Amino acid sequence: MTTIQIYGIKTLEDALAIAAMGAQHIGLEVESDPADQETIRSIIERLPSSVTTVLLPLFTDPDEIIEVTSILAPDILHLCADVDEYSEKGMQRIRSGLPSIQLMLSVPVGPPGYADRIDSLAIALELQQNADFILLDTKFPDNEAGLPGWIGVTGKVHDWEVSRRIVERCSVPVILAGGLTPDNVTEAIHTVRPWGIDSNTPLNLRKGKKDLDKVRAFIEAIQHA
Repeated sequence: MTTIQIYGIKTLEDALAIAAMGAQHIGLEVESDPADQETIRSIIERLPSSVTTVLLPLFTDPDEIIEVTSILAPDILHLCADVDEYSEKGMQRIRSGLPSIQLMLSVPVGPPGYADRIDSLAIALELQQNADFILLDTKFPDNEAGLPGWIGVTGKVHDWEVSRRIVERCSVPVILAGGLTPDNVTEAIHTVRPWGIDSNTPLNLRKGKKDLDKVRAFIEAIQHA
């Protein structure tokens, strides 16, 4: 069965509702702001133990990542900045500083027409050596969409044929993200055959608030696929 990961959740109400709908992974972005960290901590503490919590720090300093993640204690730490933001030494420091927390790393995949400008397969095969999970997300090589320095947050799909090759070659679970909606997720599953499916931006009512009707339709489409 395909694992369902819903990202960008900012309220306990949304987290509990989405978990009850059948999402196994709840994705939580966290900022350097202590107030935001307290909000995320309260969500993680009150979710059922059957739900896997995934923490995405919106900062890249290894020491800060280790400190905040140790306090919040998610099940998985997700890093999605561009590859060159994390040195090998920094990655090793994060892994050794958080020995009980699994690591998810994002791999950029270009959209159709751009995909050949990113060697996504080579990046995935390299990163999987330090990862428990790989997440494939959309990246425009010229940063015309998304946040500079980060992978994803575009709300756009990428080249699923590239993604399928990565799934076939990687030895760790691969989660497919990038512009997935209730309307296209069935095709994405049949094309890519990923271990898991992720969505964030297309399911927002507004930033920080999910459209629960869309989330329900998305989850049901995955379950029926």
